[in-house]
Amino acid sequence: LEYWYQKTKSKITYEYVVWKGINDDKKSIDALVKFCKYVPCKVNLIEYNPIDDGMFQQASDLVLDEYVKALDKIGIIAKVRKSRGKDIDAACGQLANKNEAVS
Repeated sequence: LEYWYQKTKSKITYEYVVWKGINDDKKSIDALVKFCKYVPCKVNLIEYNPIDDGMFQQASDLVLDEYVKALDKIGIIAKVRKSRGKDIDAACGQLANKNEAVS
């Protein structure tokens, strides 16, 4: 990525999904901040769109805000990409089939 930046002088954009219980802690926030220091970049924090009975869950808004604050503190633009369509399992990353069983 450093090579790419040196050749293009274009900021790198990272897309980063935050999951509850996986990377929603201070250690993970600090690791992303450290990683982002290498080249000029911006970060899109992605809300995970859960599906019924899925093992992954969405992190809280509070955690996403902590990511934004930590990145902003070192001068990195970070945005939370809000999802639409979660209520009908039609959001990005969701592929669900909710048909009633035929008897």
